Amino acid sequence: MLKKRWIVFAIIFVLFLQTGCSKKNTDLPAQNPADADNSRQRLENTSPATPESPKAVNPLTGLQDMDEIYSNQRPLAVMIENEYHARPQSGLDKAGVVYEVLAEGGITRFLAIFLGADVREVGPVRSARPYFIDYAMEYDGIYVHYGASPQGYSDIKKLKINDIDGIYDSVTFWRDSSRKEPHNAYSSTEKMLKTSEKRGYLKPVDLKAWKFNEKDAAPDGEVMEQFKLTYFNNYRVSYTYDSGKKAYERFINGSPHVDRVTGQPIFVKNIIIQFNDTKVTDKQGRLEIKTTGSGNAYYISDGFCTEIKWKKSSRSARTIYTMADGAELKINPGNTWIQVLPQWGKFDRGQQ
Repeated sequence: MLKKRWIVFAIIFVLFLQTGCSKKNTDLPAQNPADADNSRQRLENTSPATPESPKAVNPLTGLQDMDEIYSNQRPLAVMIENEYHARPQSGLDKAGVVYEVLAEGGITRFLAIFLGADVREVGPVRSARPYFIDYAMEYDGIYVHYGASPQGYSDIKKLKINDIDGIYDSVTFWRDSSRKEPHNAYSSTEKMLKTSEKRGYLKPVDLKAWKFNEKDAAPDGEVMEQFKLTYFNNYRVSYTYDSGKKAYERFINGSPHVDRVTGQPIFVKNIIIQFNDTKVTDKQGRLEIKTTGSGNAYYISDGFCTEIKWKKSSRSARTIYTMADGAELKINPGNTWIQVLPQWGKFDRGQQ
């Protein structure tokens, strides 16, 4: 009898313990939401990272920062205005290469070469000129413009240039109502590429624009921390070297040249200055600029400047830049601006 009592007592004691343990677990305090977030964050941080898509070397800049989908794609060559009311422009800071060349009225115009960059606003887009077509052909670029001079239209047809003209295209371009015409025509790289695809322009190309140094290498020559370029009496461009960025900040008539969208100043890694024969051809002041032949030039990067030569054998041929010993110029990885000055232009060292 006593043994049975002990068995019953033991069973009751075990049941009591189980009930107590269950109650204790259900009474645990609720987890703080912040603690839960921290736990999830720790789990995310310890989870395997999603690998980034492999990057290709951009032939315009030599930088391995371009999505592979853009490999062997034709670049866009876009005419961008530089008249006072067109400033600041949009997208010049995203271009791999930019040509600045004199247009009528003593003001320059830009040809911006884009590849592998998603630029949501590019402009103001303006009209074509024959000598800009010559530089666009060096990259087999899809030529984007808004109108053209009579000779420009003639050359586009004669040379069978794949172009996108805003005069006849209301889909690729838009007008910004905050600016007055004709200084308010814009596009984006996405729109330009979509139009190019529809028109069958996106053929694969093997673009070899430049030879690049494997690592940054300052050119042999004189120190060049500041300099000024005079295109015309009332138009001057200057650059000041920023040793922290290892690039040159750009100025127009003494004011920082900034991007319209970001408000940030434009910095340039490589600058080439060359002189080309230039003459006025009509009463409107349109110019004829000889892009072929050869001449003197300068290469500036990383705070130094060296004298070089340029040579272009035909309108569509790539301009070859060579050192004093005849070896082809190697530039540093990064963006490049080519300053094409008239024969009367001035290159003033050490001035802003």
